[in-house]
Amino acid sequence: MLKKKIEAIKKDGPEKFFVLSDFEGTLTKVFYRGKKRPSLISILRSEKYLGEDYSKKANALYEKYHSIEIDPKVPLKIKKKKMEEWWRTHYKLLKEFGLKRSHLRKIILSGKIKLREKSAKFFNLLKKSIPLIIFSSGGLGVEPILMFLKKERKLLENVFVVGNVLKWDRKGKFIGAKEPIIHSLN
Repeated sequence: MLKKKIEAIKKDGPEKFFVLSDFEGTLTKVFYRGKKRPSLISILRSEKYLGEDYSKKANALYEKYHSIEIDPKVPLKIKKKKMEEWWRTHYKLLKEFGLKRSHLRKIILSGKIKLREKSAKFFNLLKKSIPLIIFSSGGLGVEPILMFLKKERKLLENVFVVGNVLKWDRKGKFIGAKEPIIHSLN
């Protein structure tokens, strides 16, 4: 079966081929020196960029909803509803505690997010003629991913990022998220 797929890909040519990837934990390292690397949103929570109260409330949301997300006994329909509820509630927190674009830049410049080994080779292989579509359900949206890829010089013409789009006022303060809300189960 795999041989047939490979042959079909060869026959159709690279113009009909693309790579679909997640960002965090797929293109980025999951572990470094035996320790789990943080996600973009977990850096925001743990580094207390928005203050201690935000961190406590955001961690409480994580504890409540992540357990639902990973519980195989919870029906998919309920999980989907709860994941959307999680992000909508979290976006209210981000607005309440004053998320700014500058916070996203701090997260990216912290150096805590790293590309996996050999990812440079992967990006270079694809840049010749194969689109790379990065699909992310991350709560901080596509903007920090774009910032990171730009910093790493991997925001190439063939790279496209799909995910939540946050809305900002003229001063760079978070004011909401565009619909539809993307989460881990849609």
